[in-house]
Amino acid sequence: MARILFVDDDQVEQLFAREVLAVHGHEMVCARDGEEALEVYLTEGMYIDAVVTDLAMPRLNGLRLIEALREIDPNVLILAASGRNADQLDLAENAGVSAVFYKPWDPARFLATLERLLESEAEEARAIPDWSFRKASA
Repeated sequence: MARILFVDDDQVEQLFAREVLAVHGHEMVCARDGEEALEVYLTEGMYIDAVVTDLAMPRLNGLRLIEALREIDPNVLILAASGRNADQLDLAENAGVSAVFYKPWDPARFLATLERLLESEAEEARAIPDWSFRKASA
């Protein structure tokens, strides 16, 4: 089970995402815009496994949110979605997101991508050698 910060100003998108994620055992924390997402990440970031963000939102848009999250945690797993502009998705890819989705997004593709990225990240964490243990036992 993963804890996902889902950032979108559209309540229908939030409800749909919550249902899709819950059916697959994931927990979702919602934010309506980038500013609210930053507040959540600053207080709960250590418990967030991935951030899924829309790009077109009021106050702080998705691209600026991505930049701010990267400053806080360069390794945060971020997926971006947009239904308005493919150029914004290109900009999000250039900003270092792990995946992009066009809205309306396909739940099966979204889940497969999210779970693959989460598993890949977990494998990387397991593969990091514990140098202090090796040094102490040498």
